[in-house]
Amino acid sequence: MVEDDGAVRAIVGEVCRLEGYDVIEASTGSQALEMATSSEPDVLLLDWVLPDLSGIEVCRELRRQGAICPIVLLTGRTAKVDVVVGLEVGADDYITKPFDARELTARLRAHLRRSRMVTPGSRPGVVRVGDVEIDGEGRRVRVGESEVKLTLTEFNLLTLLAANPGRVLTRSQLLDKVWGYLAEVDHHSVDAHVQRLRRKLQDRGNSGVSLEAVPGLGYRLSPRS
Repeated sequence: MVEDDGAVRAIVGEVCRLEGYDVIEASTGSQALEMATSSEPDVLLLDWVLPDLSGIEVCRELRRQGAICPIVLLTGRTAKVDVVVGLEVGADDYITKPFDARELTARLRAHLRRSRMVTPGSRPGVVRVGDVEIDGEGRRVRVGESEVKLTLTEFNLLTLLAANPGRVLTRSQLLDKVWGYLAEVDHHSVDAHVQRLRRKLQDRGNSGVSLEAVPGLGYRLSPRS
């Protein structure tokens, strides 16, 4: 948990410990980068406003380093543009302040649960769509001979779409299956993660798949003819 306000940090830390979680605390962005790298947390609660680096900068740097754990932004910002910025740099979710302790623990349980299981509706083992190969047990994705580094949310999103090739999945279905609840970030979260996933697949050249938006409905992943 990264939070510069000592009172908030104490309250959130106590709530998490009462749930049985081991909590490592940081009060600055630089501490967060050091501790997240050495501790490899299962989930990261990250305040947006910090005294040195912003939560956005911390999130971007951790993703650049290859961190895959779910990152939940804690923020007083509610504007959709701020939400989208956070999601585009790699956050999985966000909670606005002030927040209810029950909501926080419910979010944590959902993120931890989905990080330890194959996405509901997907098959274990290897799934292939076009030139994309998804190893559900090893949590690896390859395009041809190249491995694609995905966050847990991106991996679960791709796995669910690949388990339903050519079928349109609505944003609500994706939120329910991938996030495990109807997230506060709503459809913006799905859109931002699909865009990031599409860019990563395209960066590996011809993936042999099309990840397309279906206006008014949702998204589908299909092998290219």
